[in-house]
Amino acid sequence: MIEIETLSYEELVDLRDACNRKLLEMLPTRRRTLSELLHILEDVKVTLRDQGKQWRSLERWQWVDGEIRFWLNPVDQVNYQLGWYSIDELIAWTQNRGSVIRQFEDEDDEAELNEPGWNTESGPRITWLPEKPDASK
Repeated sequence: MIEIETLSYEELVDLRDACNRKLLEMLPTRRRTLSELLHILEDVKVTLRDQGKQWRSLERWQWVDGEIRFWLNPVDQVNYQLGWYSIDELIAWTQNRGSVIRQFEDEDDEAELNEPGWNTESGPRITWLPEKPDASK
């Protein structure tokens, strides 16, 4: 048994996060109505916020490939991928696994994402031009 009165703030935060992840993992998600999935999504968002994971969009949903999927546009696109995800894939993200997590083949792949410019699998490659020299000199 855990005596929560004896735990430090950091230990309590870790315990809360572990409980949230475990509860989401145990939650049956198959054959759920849209309103039930939206309720589960709110629980997922609370857990993600507690973990410091941020997104620009996680509100839109649509029927994709035979199931409800949610549009995720994460702030940290170096480590996380944007796209349409099932509730199970979003729950996996709370556990630091699954298809939201960007997998790097090697260090060169990760370095390319961190270099100036922007590169995604579905977007254009943008290269920043050097600043123009001051013409007044």
